[in-house]
Amino acid sequence: MHEIKYLYDILVFLGLSVFIVIFMNKLKLSPVLGYLVVGAIIGSNGYLIDNPEIDAVSEFGVVFLLFVIGLELTIERLIRMRLHVFGFGSIQVLITTCALGWAINRFLGIQMSISLLISAALSMSSSAIVLPALHENKRKSTQVGRLSLSVLLMQDLAVVPLLAIMPILKNNPNDMELLFAVGKAGVKAILSIIAITIAGRLFLRPFFSLIGSVKTDELYVTSALLLVLGASCATQELGLSNAMGAFLAGLLIAETEYRNKIEESIIPFQGMFLGLFFMTVGMKIDIDLIVNNAKIIFAYSSILVAVKFSIIFIIAFLFRFPLGAIVNASLLLCQGGEFAFILIKMASQNSMIEGDLGQILLMVVAVTMAITPLLAIIGSKLEDKLDSSKDLNINLEFKGISDLNGHVVIAGFGRVGRMVAYMLAQEQIDFIAVDSNASLVKKARAQGFPIYHGDLTQEDTLKAVGMDRAGSVVLSMSDKAATRKTTRIICKEYKQHLKQLHIIARVEDYKHGDFIKKCGATIAIPATIETGLQLGAAVLADAGIPEHEIIFLKEKVRKNDYMLSKEIELSKI
Repeated sequence: MHEIKYLYDILVFLGLSVFIVIFMNKLKLSPVLGYLVVGAIIGSNGYLIDNPEIDAVSEFGVVFLLFVIGLELTIERLIRMRLHVFGFGSIQVLITTCALGWAINRFLGIQMSISLLISAALSMSSSAIVLPALHENKRKSTQVGRLSLSVLLMQDLAVVPLLAIMPILKNNPNDMELLFAVGKAGVKAILSIIAITIAGRLFLRPFFSLIGSVKTDELYVTSALLLVLGASCATQELGLSNAMGAFLAGLLIAETEYRNKIEESIIPFQGMFLGLFFMTVGMKIDIDLIVNNAKIIFAYSSILVAVKFSIIFIIAFLFRFPLGAIVNASLLLCQGGEFAFILIKMASQNSMIEGDLGQILLMVVAVTMAITPLLAIIGSKLEDKLDSSKDLNINLEFKGISDLNGHVVIAGFGRVGRMVAYMLAQEQIDFIAVDSNASLVKKARAQGFPIYHGDLTQEDTLKAVGMDRAGSVVLSMSDKAATRKTTRIICKEYKQHLKQLHIIARVEDYKHGDFIKKCGATIAIPATIETGLQLGAAVLADAGIPEHEIIFLKEKVRKNDYMLSKEIELSKI
């Protein structure tokens, strides 16, 4: 049997990956930092420092990362967050890139085009650090979470053109040559996007329908790998970045009903290969060089944090966010990110920047990422202190909802309301909740839910939740009188908004549902009938009835406002 020489090297990497993830999880730190440190230790001992097979495999980490980003960027999500993604996010990237680019060009004497590339890389923040920090501090569904996510989404989008420009800058062109090359690459990119999009629209849904008919989960994994690598090869053949093809494939799949299944299949590969990539980055680090330049690294890290903090703070202030949220978001997003490692490593390999400077910049990014969990804790405490004095802002709205538009308002936060909130959070749909029980509100807010104390039968509370901008209201309370009263007052006070404002009410049965709909509710969900449907579905599944038949029966009962349930009820009389 042919001996695979690098098999043992891969085993070493896989074993270290397991150890790093467990160890860093215990410390509540990002595994990225652990990969870099272990990679540096391996590299300092001269082990695997020049292994082309390992380097080649590690590049798949970047490809899969871009694919997952594409999966998360659905058109509906971007439209819903367009103001902050394309407004706040793009301004942050542009201003930070220009400010840092000017400084790098002026004080380090690097060509302006290369300086702008480096500064664009440094303008990125770390999703791998920020999102877990938001989750840890229970801020993911708050205004700070929405603002941070918008900025990260814009930065993810900005990476795609940067990866496309990188091969052009490799040849160190003058300004006219650069302009021509960028234009040529732009035309290629547009044509490839159009071609891949048309092919995806024509073939993806039939292809996945065929895959789904087989009902084998392993086939989804194979299909996902086929699509990622196929799209990557297509863009690479056109002279573009292979990561761009993976990104486009992710965008196309994001618009299909198979997105969650594919994402679930591909995430383990993305994590494994990306960890391998960061270890190879760490292996190229010269520890002696870092020790000898510790003061410079500390100074550059401080400058990067200060510049990004100031820019994000000023932009958020101009967007009229509350002061506490501004401070917290600025501290959360002022570090470098994983894309800086990718872009700076590529720039160093292509001799666009000196090796020593490249390593120093990598360490600057690593240092700023390492201190982010501490900055997140400080920011969270400062936000609570600065914004906790009053629940209402100057517009008599609850603090933290000024950026919301088309959001969901949940009235009542018992078990049913919390389940609705969980489902909305999983799909990253903006919502706020209101409950009249002050003790419940206090407990739910401590768990990170965006909930406020109030009563939607009061006009002041309706204004405070931004009802004139809301997309829907969920009345999850079990009290019939409260449901009726709330429905009527919303319809009375917001008549002009009822076309865009949907009232979805929890009712007891179809008779109660008919009454609430006459009061003005858009949709009424009868709790007793839904419970019966779930029990019946469980019995049918236990009896071996296929899942698609069970779904058909449930939809048959729900059709035409539960008309069939009325017939069943009447037939018993």
